[in-house]
Amino acid sequence: MSMVAKVVSVMQSVLGPMVEDFAEQRNVIQRKRKFCGQSLLQMLVFTLLKKPDATFADMAFTAAQLGVDVSAMAVEKRFTQPLVDFLRDVLSLAVQQMVAAEPVSVALLDRFTAVFIGDSSSIALPDELQGEFPGCGGTEGSCLAALKIQVRWDLKTGELPQILIEVGKASDAKSPIVQQEVAAGSLEIFDLGYFSLDRFRRLGAGQASYISRLQHGTTVLDENGQVLNLCHFLSQTVGNLVDMPVLLGVNERLPSRLIAVRVPNEVAARRRQKAREKASKHGRTPSAEYLELLVWSLFITNLSAEQLTWKEAVVLYRARWQIELLFKLWKSHNRLAHHRPGATAVEAMAVLWAKMLGALLQHWLLLTTSWPDDRRSLLNAARALRDWITPIIATLNDHDQLSRTVAQVQTHLAHAARIQSRKKNPSHFQLIRNPELLNWKA
Repeated sequence: MSMVAKVVSVMQSVLGPMVEDFAEQRNVIQRKRKFCGQSLLQMLVFTLLKKPDATFADMAFTAAQLGVDVSAMAVEKRFTQPLVDFLRDVLSLAVQQMVAAEPVSVALLDRFTAVFIGDSSSIALPDELQGEFPGCGGTEGSCLAALKIQVRWDLKTGELPQILIEVGKASDAKSPIVQQEVAAGSLEIFDLGYFSLDRFRRLGAGQASYISRLQHGTTVLDENGQVLNLCHFLSQTVGNLVDMPVLLGVNERLPSRLIAVRVPNEVAARRRQKAREKASKHGRTPSAEYLELLVWSLFITNLSAEQLTWKEAVVLYRARWQIELLFKLWKSHNRLAHHRPGATAVEAMAVLWAKMLGALLQHWLLLTTSWPDDRRSLLNAARALRDWITPIIATLNDHDQLSRTVAQVQTHLAHAARIQSRKKNPSHFQLIRNPELLNWKA
């Protein structure tokens, strides 16, 4: 099955007749005078995908495109708790769809069966939802209610094999997203919030690989089992690079590889300032040792120097930033965290679930249209996609016509999404193609 045919089938499945069972179970449609489950779903998802700050009148206009003649007031009355439950049911169905593009051949990525990057992003919710979604109160800027979106993303195929919704106060390190068994030959890259020597050991035992930053306070031993005072050891280092085998943890003694790269003084100064500001919010002061170590970027991996050069390891870890850009796309472009001023908690949650469904639909379409070229900007592609929402609505129920529409979108977005190479500060796709472009003297 072609990628276009796959995405069209998934779209029609998630937005089509099968959702009527969810609508009936949740009693979201009491009388089929106007809406059915799928038309109500399509109205919300497509309106908010095209215009994230849409009004009820905008939704009524989309409903008319779907053949449903309703007023803005009638649309507003649809925002009930059963609608929230219905949309969350459909979202649960949608995140189970495994949509993956053909991977672009890039030598560095081709060494692995999959390259998983993972992270979470929090969304503040109305305070009255703190019972269902308790936030992480206690610090400045915290909120009583919040949810956390956990995402695992394969950089080779663009697939999102895991999207989990958790309460805002949930710990990243204990999230189920890092408990899943990973196939042999794959690579995992998560940030420090997920740091766990036990997880690294499990990955290694399963013939999988990891690259991570080194968490401050982790005991580092040399190959002979002697504890290293890392701060003193690095301060005595001549040059800007340390690349050596180590053991991690007093009891675990996990064999690993330490890569330490000295950063410019101005970078270290910015890091220290941020560290002081962050500690101050929690009523603490960072230790002198921690501040001194910020002159180094410290990485650990179970990949040997023969398997991966230090530049390749750093470039792959930097690729983790792509998931931050995905969250930025969803939050800034799709405006996941925004709802109408004065909206009830019920309306805010319905809008959030509908926007998340739209973001998933958008991701599937971008995999079809933009992923084949690694010189891509998903933000540029998503902006261009909005112009195609109306044609998609018009052809949604006809597989062949929708396939032709998506093929047209593919051609248009391939041009809209492409970015140019840079001579200074090479972009992600340039570094992944050629890690030697990494501007870091050692």
